[in-house]
Amino acid sequence: MWRWVTGLGLIVFGLASSLFSSLALYSTQAMSMMPAVEPGQRFIVNKLAYGYSTVSLPLVGTRLDPNRLVAGPTPRRGDIIVFLDTTQSPARTIVSRVAAVAGDEAAYDGGRLVINGDYAQRDALGQETLVTRGRPQQVTRYRETLPGGMSHEIFELGDDGAMDQTWPVTVPEGHVFVLGD
Repeated sequence: MWRWVTGLGLIVFGLASSLFSSLALYSTQAMSMMPAVEPGQRFIVNKLAYGYSTVSLPLVGTRLDPNRLVAGPTPRRGDIIVFLDTTQSPARTIVSRVAAVAGDEAAYDGGRLVINGDYAQRDALGQETLVTRGRPQQVTRYRETLPGGMSHEIFELGDDGAMDQTWPVTVPEGHVFVLGD
């Protein structure tokens, strides 16, 4: 009987360890991903969806050789990803949507997302009032469809902001171009 209990305990421990090393609970206070992710909303992230690295396996990650990490599939346009921004001090966890992948050319023209010369389709769904920094603002809710057919909803304050007109950039190999919704 004792062997059976010990064996079952080891199985449960192994399954729990696998689960906790591959999933993580996150939340964000940022409004940049609204309406897909609301401030304060909690969500579960599969840390192994794109392979594993020193960030994916926190208990042993610092002892892994960064040159021997296991790559998985690359993110696709429309995926919501969570990543560690090490350019900030202290490093910050960021939640964003992948808009373009390696080799794509991305830009904004008159507030419209342009990928490889094609404007993302954008259908107006209506006007809403959104409270940002304590003050109400009128926004337009759109359904935006990226090349390849992935669609999601976004909020727009307007199409004439500082970043609504940009030069095209080509996404380098091993990178993605991300946006908040």
